[in-house]
Amino acid sequence: MLCLIFAFADSAYSQEEEWNVFSSRFCSIFYEEGVSLKMVNRRINLRFSDFYSPRRYREKVDFSTENIVGEKFDAIFAKVEDILDMYPSRIHVSINIYKDKDGLDMAYEEIFNEPNTASSFYIYKTNTIYTTERAVTEGILAHEMAHCIIDHYFVILPPRKVQEMLAVYADVHLKD
Repeated sequence: MLCLIFAFADSAYSQEEEWNVFSSRFCSIFYEEGVSLKMVNRRINLRFSDFYSPRRYREKVDFSTENIVGEKFDAIFAKVEDILDMYPSRIHVSINIYKDKDGLDMAYEEIFNEPNTASSFYIYKTNTIYTTERAVTEGILAHEMAHCIIDHYFVILPPRKVQEMLAVYADVHLKD
């Protein structure tokens, strides 16, 4: 499976720079050379009850930043499944984290042949969330992960406006 992940990273929309990759239960996280995982980790605030316990990680000094970020992404994904009450089977989403908006804009323009107006977006066809080091937050991830969950839950996809309402609902209720 890891070979397939690396093959996808090489072919996905002609990514020319070096990409790093690690996987968690629900996600394969690809991040450009120069992206600070420590910054990504700090930007994802999951310090609310019954959702994430930072003490769990402070006790284990051998946990890498990749492990902590992967656990946070998985916690968000599981919470969004609970919020939507949708549990698609065998789902695993790719997440591309760009260093800056320029890289994100180039990827968007290459995919859609039009200028980018989004800070983050999800593509069903490649099952990939695209974001930047500075744009990533727990709310953004919840919103984009909701799109992934919705797209894999329904046999016939609901209209785009309905999908967007559900994704906003997941984002808004993430910390309930």
